[in-house]
Amino acid sequence: MSLVGDTDFVLLALPAEAYASADQISIAVDGAPVDWRILAGAHDTRQLVFTAPTGTLDVDIQTSLSNLRRPIDDADPARYLEDSRYIEASALRGFVDERFGRASGFEQLDAMRNWIARGFTYSPAMSAIDDSAVTTLQKRGGMCRDYAHVMIALARAAGMPARYVGVYAPGLNPPDFHAVAEVFVDGDWWVFDPTGLAPRGSLIRIATGADALETAWATTAGNPVVLTRLTVETTDDSIIEGAVDDPTMRYRIL
Repeated sequence: MSLVGDTDFVLLALPAEAYASADQISIAVDGAPVDWRILAGAHDTRQLVFTAPTGTLDVDIQTSLSNLRRPIDDADPARYLEDSRYIEASALRGFVDERFGRASGFEQLDAMRNWIARGFTYSPAMSAIDDSAVTTLQKRGGMCRDYAHVMIALARAAGMPARYVGVYAPGLNPPDFHAVAEVFVDGDWWVFDPTGLAPRGSLIRIATGADALETAWATTAGNPVVLTRLTVETTDDSIIEGAVDDPTMRYRIL
């Protein structure tokens, strides 16, 4: 990244606390080390926080995972029924009732997921930074964040708590940050990914929130930032090469 003055950073790029990861973190500007710290966020999120001066910023994060456990999740599911910055669920209640109202529970969620998967075009060119769920519905396309926003909006409009999860997705090609939806049904949070781009059983939780506003991988303040390069690599030895996601299976993210 290229910086033109002191800039505050909050990066959500570390696996959630639940994974007991071993991290190697290097942050430098023009080769000079930058002090950093990790702050705890909601849902076991780990926030990498630092302030960097003028120059070329390099951030290198390497981590390996072990001792997986379910995170402590004491959030009230009802919080994820409300409208949020990118989720206008209240505006979609009539649409959801008309199109998906004959089903309930997992059957209804599967119908929503399949409707998005079959009717939308996955295209970064169709996605804009300020697109909301309603905007994406009108465009019928976008990126993973857009698909997740629509899935969340439909679920909330049907009366089911739903939230946004930023993840690492071994099996995603090309490797990148990924976004999926979690819906609270039958007493637990279940993951839905209308993109079908990566096996859901291998997803690694990074950050969890109401929508992309609360889970952005990078938040800055102070001065403009120019991103010059971003490389994401993830590996999971348990994934068979060429494996695809089976939308009929039920998965929870650890």
